[in-house]
Amino acid sequence: MSQIVQAYMKQEWDYYDMNLAKALEAVEQDDLEHASIYFQRIAWVMHTLAKHHPAN
Repeated sequence: MSQIVQAYMKQEWDYYDMNLAKALEAVEQDDLEHASIYFQRIAWVMHTLAKHHPAN
């Protein structure tokens, strides 16, 4: 895997981590509207990352 792809994947995982933290915080605060937005972002990140992982 090229260094560019590795850097991109790291950036995407960082984005995943940030949005997961925000989603869980929003759930704790019973702010389900914002939690939903963060979970949608997480789903997009997972979709993007799946493109770079071979199928098992």
